[in-house]
Amino acid sequence: MKYWRTYGILLYFLVHGPCLSTLQAQSKPSNNKLLFYLDNEKEQWLKISAYAQIWARNTQNNPGSTINDRPASTTTDLSIRRFRLGVSTSHWPETTFFFQLGVNNLNYLSSRGTSVDLLDAYVEHKLSNYIAVGGGKSAWNGLSRYTSPSSSKMIAYDISFIALPTLNGTDDLTRKLSVYAKGKVGKLDYRLVLAKPLAIQSTTTAAEPVEGLASFTSNKPNVQYSSYIKYEFLDAESNASPFLSGSYLGKKRVLNLGIGYTLQPNALWSLRSNENQFHDLKLFAADVYLDLPLKFNPEMVIMAYLGYFNYDFGPGYIRQIGANNPVNGLLSTEETYSAKGNSYPVLGTGEALWGQLGYLFPSMGKEDNKGRLQPYISAQYSDFDAIPSRILQYDFGMNWYFNGHLSKLSINAQNRPVYSNSAEGILKDGRKWMFVMQYQFRID
Repeated sequence: MKYWRTYGILLYFLVHGPCLSTLQAQSKPSNNKLLFYLDNEKEQWLKISAYAQIWARNTQNNPGSTINDRPASTTTDLSIRRFRLGVSTSHWPETTFFFQLGVNNLNYLSSRGTSVDLLDAYVEHKLSNYIAVGGGKSAWNGLSRYTSPSSSKMIAYDISFIALPTLNGTDDLTRKLSVYAKGKVGKLDYRLVLAKPLAIQSTTTAAEPVEGLASFTSNKPNVQYSSYIKYEFLDAESNASPFLSGSYLGKKRVLNLGIGYTLQPNALWSLRSNENQFHDLKLFAADVYLDLPLKFNPEMVIMAYLGYFNYDFGPGYIRQIGANNPVNGLLSTEETYSAKGNSYPVLGTGEALWGQLGYLFPSMGKEDNKGRLQPYISAQYSDFDAIPSRILQYDFGMNWYFNGHLSKLSINAQNRPVYSNSAEGILKDGRKWMFVMQYQFRID
C-alpha cells in the first residue's frame, strides 16, 4: 500500500499528459519573453533560463545495499534530479557574463535545507569572428561532445558518465576554474581549455594511495589541458554556451565529427613496493553526431551518436557511479564488489564505446497537437583493465514532447551488470534494472 501514492502520481501524468500538451499548444511560450533589452539599440540585454527534472523511480538495488543500516533490495522514490536557474547578460560590446545556480539529486535521503550551488560564473569577450576568450568557473571542457552536455536537451532521459571522467572528483558537476578560447574557422569548431582542477580532499572519491591501484592524489593539483575540435559537415551549431545539445528536434541538419583530449600531469597516485608512484591523467575521445530530418517528411528526425573513449587513469583505476543513488549504505563482505544502490563500473583505465539512437515521429492529433513521441536506445560497452569481462550497460525508453524540450515526459528502463569478488577475481553476478519516469519543465 505504501507505493500507491507514487504509482498514482505516475498514472496522473500519463492520463493528463494530453491535456497539458493541448494547453501548451494553444499558448506556446516564446523564448523572447525572457530576453530583455536594456537599451533602445538592443545592444545590451539580459536573458533568464531555468529548468527542473523530476523523477519517479523504482530501483533494483545491488546486493548488500542498505537504507539507514537496514537491507533494501528494492527502492521506490520521488526526487528532483536537477534544478537550474541561469542568467546571461551583455552590458558592453562583445562581452558576456553568465552565472547559473543549481542543485542535483534532491531525494528523500538529502539533508534538510539543501543549499543551491553556484555552478557557473564566467566572463567571455569576443576578440574577432574566429576567437573568443573567457574565464571563471564554467563547464567549458574539451575531450568530447558530451563532456559539456546540455542535460535538458539529451536524446535519453539522462547524461552518460563515461564522457564525464572527473565528475565531482576534481570538478563540480563538470565545472572547473578555468580560462578558455573558443571559436569557428570555416567548418571547424574548436575549444581550448586550461583548468585548475578542484582539490580532491573534500569529495567522496578521495583516497590514500593503495598498492597497484590508482586514485586521484591529494597533492596540489597541476594544471589540466583539454581540447575538443569538431568538423561541421552540414548546419553549424551555436557555440554561445559550452553545452552541446542531444537533439534539435528537426530544427537543424547536423553531422559532426569530433576529436579531443584531456591531459593532467601527476594527477593520480598509487603504491609500488610501498613507494608512492604518480600517474598522468591521459584521456582521448573521438565521436560522431547526427541529427537529421528525413527528406520525405521533415517532421521525422533520426538522431544518433557514437563515441570512442580511451582512458588512462593509471593502474587498476575503476570508478563506480550510481546516479541520484536511492540508498545510503552497503553491507560489505569479502564477496562484495559492486557499490551501493544503482552503481556500476562506469569509468576506468581502458576503452569504451557509448552510443545513442533516437527516432522522432511527427506531431500527434489532427486538430489538437498531442505532442511528439521519440523512442530511443542507449548503450555503453567497456573494456577496463581492472575487470576481466566486458561491461555492457544499456537503456531504452520513450520521450513524449508536449512542447519540445520546454515540456516533456520521459520513461526509461536501465539494465546494468552486478559484480562480485571470488577466488578467480572479479566476476559478473547477474544484472539489475532501474525504471525512471521523468518530467522536465524548461523556460528560456
